[in-house]
Amino acid sequence: MTRAPVRVLAVDLGATSVRVVAVDLAAPEPAARVLHRWRHQPVRHQDGSLRWDWHGILREVEQGLELGLAAGPVASIGVDGWGVDYGLLDGRGALLSPPYCYRDERTEGWRTTAERIGAEHLYAVTGIQLLHLNTIFQLAAHDRTELRRAARLLLLPDLVVRMLTGFEGAERSNASTTALLDAQTGDWSAELLEAVGLDPALLPPIVSAGLAVGSWRGVGVHTVGSHDTASAFVGVPGVPGPGSVVVSSGTWVLVGAERPTADTSQKARDANFFNEAGALGGVRFLKNVTGFWLSSSAAPHGATRPSKSWSRPRPACGGRSGPWIPPMPASWRPPTWRLRSAPRQGSAPRPPVPRWCAASSSPSPRRPPGSLTSSSRSPAPRSTSCSSWGVPPASAS
Repeated sequence: MTRAPVRVLAVDLGATSVRVVAVDLAAPEPAARVLHRWRHQPVRHQDGSLRWDWHGILREVEQGLELGLAAGPVASIGVDGWGVDYGLLDGRGALLSPPYCYRDERTEGWRTTAERIGAEHLYAVTGIQLLHLNTIFQLAAHDRTELRRAARLLLLPDLVVRMLTGFEGAERSNASTTALLDAQTGDWSAELLEAVGLDPALLPPIVSAGLAVGSWRGVGVHTVGSHDTASAFVGVPGVPGPGSVVVSSGTWVLVGAERPTADTSQKARDANFFNEAGALGGVRFLKNVTGFWLSSSAAPHGATRPSKSWSRPRPACGGRSGPWIPPMPASWRPPTWRLRSAPRQGSAPRPPVPRWCAASSSPSPRRPPGSLTSSSRSPAPRSTSCSSWGVPPASAS
């Protein structure tokens, strides 16, 4: 007997593109069909702040959802996206200002906050990797006047759900990226909220994935693992075993494994791993690495993708000779970088063509049990190789 389609729409907020994807869950082999994609980037405002084009994001999300409805019946809508960033709503539910981008320079003094709270204590409570972009450090630097005007703080995927349905909640997997969630209790940490001067009433209740929260144009909206990495882990083919490691690739690359409980030990802190809540329970024990942001940010400055070298398998990067630029220097955190302005290390000459590890579209071998698993959050290929990208000299400006 033929099963009726069960079409669901996924809104995937990426830091370089927004996608709306349709999946028929009743199909023998469900496949994602991208209905709409909108490439975007943060916008520098006149006050120097770096913010997301939230109006444009919402417009394109709605356009994608309309395309999904036009293509046939829809059973459910879910929203995921990147972590840490948030929007502030006033008492009427209006956005006070466009959300800041996590690459905004306002968090340059984050170490002062970390030292005041105690870096070891902060990690012991939250289990989150200490990075300048963490929500706790963004809030410590946020304008106090605007915070006093705010009635609600919502992380960005939850903010889209709020705009679609009116529901206000904080899905657990994304809430855990803030470094404000107690890793042991699963609740907001009153101690840490007080440390950064945040009124606990601003934060919505923690909710789990799979909750029916309302509807948009007659279609039910459900919470999912609203941190995109949490949903990516759920989407890994098969059931990862105890020895499996997952690589989730996108603007950032997250490397790690699922565990039943958080590891907030000194050893984990020294290695700068972090513990994020899983979409269906448990914890994802992860390391954060710069991902395809390098390639997407290079494109506006003249970089081109050499299709032949992109698709041809190459030796492992560790055995490749030639100039190399580390993908995580502090000077690359703001978006105003220029590849040719990358700082020299030691006495090495400036490389004429930067290189970094990218992925090739060569087919991956079948994964044996307990092996490395690649889960791509965007149509990025899977096996690792080296690619060279030509970038013209930076302008004098």
